Amino acid sequence: MEIKAYENDIFYDNMGMRLWERRHQHLDKYIENERTLDIGCNDAKFIQRLAHSLDFNLIVGLDIDLEVLKKASDNLVYDQIQDCLKSNRKIECWIKLFHGDALKKYDKLKQMNFEVITLIEVVEHLQMEQLDDICENVFGYLNPNRIIITTPNSDFNVYFKQLNPQFVLRHPDHKFEFSQQEFQQWTQAIALKYNYSTIYEGVGQHKSGEITNGYASQICIFTKIKDYQHNFKADQDDLQLILEHCLPYDNRTDEQKLIDDIMMNYSRFSLWNQNDLDDYEYDLLSTIDENDILIRIQDLPRSQQYFEQIIQKYNNRFSIYQNDYLLLKFQVQTD
Repeated sequence: MEIKAYENDIFYDNMGMRLWERRHQHLDKYIENERTLDIGCNDAKFIQRLAHSLDFNLIVGLDIDLEVLKKASDNLVYDQIQDCLKSNRKIECWIKLFHGDALKKYDKLKQMNFEVITLIEVVEHLQMEQLDDICENVFGYLNPNRIIITTPNSDFNVYFKQLNPQFVLRHPDHKFEFSQQEFQQWTQAIALKYNYSTIYEGVGQHKSGEITNGYASQICIFTKIKDYQHNFKADQDDLQLILEHCLPYDNRTDEQKLIDDIMMNYSRFSLWNQNDLDDYEYDLLSTIDENDILIRIQDLPRSQQYFEQIIQKYNNRFSIYQNDYLLLKFQVQTD
């Protein structure tokens, strides 16, 4: 039986967040505008969270389940928050989803030079004998600066067994669940072999506040000490690109932004438009100080010569009268 049936009886969260949400939130502090690969990305909720930052330029997901990747594509492409972020994002941010096997070494992923790789609740879905293969791929072959692994803490399962004596593992697809001691022994051996340091944390405290059995999810943050020397060969490239999507961003030049600001903020106040103004706008125009007209673009400081060149260059977007009016107001403001 899955953990979801008991989650509300076990965890306390004053924000009403679920365990997976808290887990994602907790990892924020370890990933900042870095090329990131999320292995076992599932429905891409974590990628979606990273994409709400304005600083990333590449976020990639890999999963072996083709159906779940189709759902992930919908989550990422039709994210309404991205439309709100468009005007604030200044750089391209590419989202890519791949259908492939996390145990295989793909040259295409290697060439992306990931700085961070995450495996969030992934390793417990593998057979124990497969752990060496995924570590060789992630730590040895891809060898990023930082690797984050989260996995269920079996010590915490005592709370689920109190609710259901038949409880065994948290998900039907889990092959095992590490205790805290087993997790530390495993991760320390990896760190020693592949030249990484480790930090241990956890997410999901029991609602009683008791931490004797640790947290629901245990986390290890690996930081590379030095590169791992290897001669690995890439596997046959059966990696399938499912989604390649550039998030909406403001790609206008400074010139375009300046002229758009002028058009948006000033045309309604120019004398040329007085006959088209409604009563409210006319009253607003009559109370505006002439020297306020150009204050709205003072965050783009330019010389008068530059301003004149821009007005002339884009004069097809203004009437001749508006051009003269704006230049006059610019002169008034700068004198």
